[in-house]
Amino acid sequence: MDAPYVIPRRLDDPERWLFWTLDEAAALLAPAVLGLGANAFLAGLGAGVGAWLLLRRVKRGGGAHVALYALYWMLPGPALGLKATPPSHLRRFAG
Repeated sequence: MDAPYVIPRRLDDPERWLFWTLDEAAALLAPAVLGLGANAFLAGLGAGVGAWLLLRRVKRGGGAHVALYALYWMLPGPALGLKATPPSHLRRFAG
């Protein structure tokens, strides 16, 4: 019997652009576009494919937020603009 309402099954899937999620497409296309502007499209495309593969490996390890966590530990404190979190270089807190 057909239900009168249809419930989407993939409501929580990330937004996609062609075959890739938006962050994967940006990692793939940004170096290619920069390489095109520098008259080195094949080198930019190779760097984009490498960045895409690296991002997929990082995301497979623990979800989409792993890259943000890595940026927190690698970049200086004000780079991400996080106000509620302490700087990553502080290891011990008083009190």
